[in-house]
Amino acid sequence: FFEALPWAGVLLILAALGWRIGGAGLAVLVGLLGFFAAATGLWVPAMQTLYLAGASTLVACALGIPIGLWASRSDRVSAIVTPIIDTLQTIPSFCFIIPVVMLFRVGDVTAMIATVAFAIVPAIRYTYLGLQRVPQTVIEAATASGTTKWQRLWKVELPIALPEIMLGINQTIMMALAMVAITALIGSRDLGQEIYKALPGAD
Repeated sequence: FFEALPWAGVLLILAALGWRIGGAGLAVLVGLLGFFAAATGLWVPAMQTLYLAGASTLVACALGIPIGLWASRSDRVSAIVTPIIDTLQTIPSFCFIIPVVMLFRVGDVTAMIATVAFAIVPAIRYTYLGLQRVPQTVIEAATASGTTKWQRLWKVELPIALPEIMLGINQTIMMALAMVAITALIGSRDLGQEIYKALPGAD
């Protein structure tokens, strides 16, 4: 999508998003970095990186946040999920590439699957911890006010846990960007490929 648009138009969109999220400073920073990518001939790889990291983050959050929510509601699910995400955190990032290459063809889809598997852990863990740390007194007060289970979740617990959930999303984005650079080894056509080409002996 971004590759089909003029680079100046994409820069304006990204700068506007930066202005909306972080003010003038972030807007200027995004604009300068985007212009640097265009001026150095790295615009297409940069947009591929944005696409892969963005799509992987969306999938990781769409899967991880509900899993974290489910684990916070069920001790049995928590007992299953916690060891799995603890194990995933100890596995080196390169090891995520091996099974996906064995099961799928080399390319962007394989890179996205590996990235999602690597980046999903913060989305699960921070959602779980955020909901677990909601004060019990607040939950009891909401229950005494006559709220249903879903009303208590959407209007009380999630707003209180939102800062930790957002921190999990932030970490998911960072881990997705880190993994996208490594997936150049399995054929992704992003900035990671440029890094790989620049390594000594890569040719």
